[in-house]
Amino acid sequence: MSKQDLITKLRQGTPQLSIGTLTGSMMNQGQEVAILEQSNINLLHLDVMDGQAWPKITVGAPFLAGIETGLIKDVHLLTVEPEKHVADFVKAGAGIITFHVEHTEKFQETLDLINDSPALCSVGIYPTTPLETITPYLDKIDVVYLLSIGPDTGKETFFPVVAERVEKLRNWKPELVIAIDGAVKKDNIAKIAKIKPDLIVTGSAVFDGNDAAANIADMKSSIASVCSYKA
Repeated sequence: MSKQDLITKLRQGTPQLSIGTLTGSMMNQGQEVAILEQSNINLLHLDVMDGQAWPKITVGAPFLAGIETGLIKDVHLLTVEPEKHVADFVKAGAGIITFHVEHTEKFQETLDLINDSPALCSVGIYPTTPLETITPYLDKIDVVYLLSIGPDTGKETFFPVVAERVEKLRNWKPELVIAIDGAVKKDNIAKIAKIKPDLIVTGSAVFDGNDAAANIADMKSSIASVCSYKA
């Protein structure tokens, strides 16, 4: 699939879910991924944390490479010096690679590394970072990840800020793929869908120890109840 075809697929209608499985069973990740496939989800989200950018450590490129799926592998590098990890995640089959403007001193170099690969180039930005930090580079960015929380914001969410940013980005670059990530739950996903992103990222709200397939169905129903726009 070409990059343009992938962008078109990501912007094909109502907000799509990009779902992480790491809060599910680590011993049965194949089973958790199968739930996404059976629920007609297109994107498998992977938060890669190094314990420095965020106070948590998760998994790396070998983990992603070991997952056999036709889902789009949506990699979110919550790491310092993300430029050091791009090649490994490209090799592991990433379809989207998101890195944070806040965690690299080599922003342009990282953009170029991803743009020279088969993966879509995605930039993440925390709600407390000025959006103008990335606007000069929008011509080299395929996807923007708008976080509603940050590593230092605690449980406070910034959904009004995110809503304003979606509107600004739509005006600045209409073909941009926009994702909202952070604190997405079943009881607020309808509110988030009204903001009209292309992607909504979640994980623990799906794999919460109960029926993951039912949780996905509930979230899809909530999205459909409030939003049926065409991008």
